[in-house]
Amino acid sequence: MNLEEELLLSHQHSGRHFGKALSKMKKQFDQWAESNLNRLGYPGFKMSYMPFVMNIAPGGTTNTELARMAGITKQAMSQVVKLLHAQGYIDIRSHETDRRCSVLFLTKKGKKFIIDTRSCVKSLSDEYKKLLGKKNYDIMIDGMLAITAYHENLKDKA
Repeated sequence: MNLEEELLLSHQHSGRHFGKALSKMKKQFDQWAESNLNRLGYPGFKMSYMPFVMNIAPGGTTNTELARMAGITKQAMSQVVKLLHAQGYIDIRSHETDRRCSVLFLTKKGKKFIIDTRSCVKSLSDEYKKLLGKKNYDIMIDGMLAITAYHENLKDKA
């Protein structure tokens, strides 16, 4: 088979391509989320900030732990942390025993943001359960979690 035939054959299956579906779904979810965040009173909150604020534990999280959970360096994270602090979502305190790191806590606004966000996403999940049926929804979530774990395992082995 020549290159043109291979390309044509691969194009025939592009409508059900995993990467394309995932990319479209991510874009649609981000648009839905940003629209709902605006509606809930959090204008300008970018989805790229979500891994930071959503990974702060109720009892606080060190900047080192947060960088690891978000999958970036402490240096790359510092700008977003400063921004979230300036916007009133988080509070930054010195670590009691390790002066090299800080502990990040959710402020009242940050806690309300988490609660509002989770409630909003739960309502979307409920819509998806109606659309797909609970069993298919659970299968989809299990599959997504399995794929995520698979890729995390590959990364750990590298």
